[in-house]
Amino acid sequence: MKKIFLITALIATSFIISCSNDIENINQNPNSPETVLPNFIFNSATKEMIDTRRDTFGAGRLTLPWMQYWGQNAYADDDRFDYREAVGEDHYEFTYKIGTDLKAIIDLNTNEDTRELAAGVGNNENQIAAARIMLAYNFHQATDFFGDIPYYSFGSDDPDFQALNVDEVFSPVFAPAQKIYADILKELRESADMINTAEPVFTTGDQIFNGDATKWKKFANSLILRVANRLRNVDPATANAAIEAALTSGVMTSNEDNAAQGYDTADATASPLWVDFIPRNDFGVAAPFVKLLKGETGNFGPDARLFEMAATANASISDIKDGIAERSEDFDDYVGIPYAFQLANFLPFTSFSWPSSNILKPDYREMLMEYAEVQFIISEHNGFAQENYENGVRASMERWGVAADAVNAFVAALPAATQETVLNQKYVASYMQPHNAWAEYRRTGFPNTLVKVGEIVTLPQSQVDALGENGEPTYEFIPRIDVNDLPTRLRYPQILQTLNGENRSTAVSKLGDGDTIESKLFWDVN
Repeated sequence: MKKIFLITALIATSFIISCSNDIENINQNPNSPETVLPNFIFNSATKEMIDTRRDTFGAGRLTLPWMQYWGQNAYADDDRFDYREAVGEDHYEFTYKIGTDLKAIIDLNTNEDTRELAAGVGNNENQIAAARIMLAYNFHQATDFFGDIPYYSFGSDDPDFQALNVDEVFSPVFAPAQKIYADILKELRESADMINTAEPVFTTGDQIFNGDATKWKKFANSLILRVANRLRNVDPATANAAIEAALTSGVMTSNEDNAAQGYDTADATASPLWVDFIPRNDFGVAAPFVKLLKGETGNFGPDARLFEMAATANASISDIKDGIAERSEDFDDYVGIPYAFQLANFLPFTSFSWPSSNILKPDYREMLMEYAEVQFIISEHNGFAQENYENGVRASMERWGVAADAVNAFVAALPAATQETVLNQKYVASYMQPHNAWAEYRRTGFPNTLVKVGEIVTLPQSQVDALGENGEPTYEFIPRIDVNDLPTRLRYPQILQTLNGENRSTAVSKLGDGDTIESKLFWDVN
């Protein structure tokens, strides 16, 4: 696991500040640039953010199994909610490491000494806007993980927003999550409004939209929909007003507008899941998700997205990685790995489906937000409107490469739009975006197709046979942590008790059940 301790950075910063000008001059390298261009910083920051949030620790042993998209075939303890301290620690620490880099882009574009240099790689205002949008994305996920956290806002003098100001504040206060939400909506609204769509954001280095300012503007407005919709059950007036303003300004209108972090075919710059799957093969597609797509649970028919999201059970992992695994359109060829099954390590690899070659490839694009989600949010905003619901399903199926005739048939057979049908389909469309799916489950209680705590699960006969003498036809889903449902937050990293103990304690005192995975965030009133 990656380990970057904030206290090290603080000590290093303190040392640098205390150096005399003479020492600074001695340490200058005349052959190295003194200022790193903002496009290089942006490229590095977005990649590191998604690498950390979407690798097999940040997602694979956290929300991918919790939302029962994937399951582990060797170590099922994380699937049963006993997640590793280092995972939460990384999510917390990298929030501020990445935030520091994104703030540096703003500083380079607002400082008179560097503003002209930054303008050489893109429009100054657009660069500031893109950095603010990604800061909003970064802090939104972090506050949805933990609740109250130290927070930074561009240009704000709010005394509760003390993060990323290490020159003056070594122990930042934890801003209330409600206030963070309000400020994120403000940041995204102002960022969308300041973008000049006639100028590029970056000439190079933007692996999300390749510098396209129009798409950045749509992304900012679409993120407003996501953030505002989370407030629907606690502050509907604010949610509705923010959504209406975003729709007026312009949100994603097709899959061409999808926001996704790009990666290369070389292993050194490949997608985080590909890099992690090179030495290990720890994950199969979870049985509850496979059953939903096969039409065995829920109230939808068989869904051809299964053929694109998972491999057949008899496909070898080496063929999948090589992109030569034979694709099948026979639903019987797909079998999910039993979720949180304590004997999963006894199952042969040919008894369950791996993720497909569409995912296990070096240049897989990690989705930040897509058009389908926008349509599902609009459907909910309009009282679960049928048209937007159908648009969302169609967009998701097309994004995954389902043939047009299969898309048309599935959409034509959809049950009517209701809270259940819309949100269950939103869950399917959120495959490989598990952090957001987890937040939506906490907000709404959907999907309602997940295996519940204490539920008795029946294995398919093929897996009972494959287990041999270890095989039993059923097992009970028993978490390793005493909870009645999914976790509702992550615990604060233990290291904070040393680094920022007093402010952490204040934040913990506001949590209903203390620093546990059962304390609910302010918007979680389901």
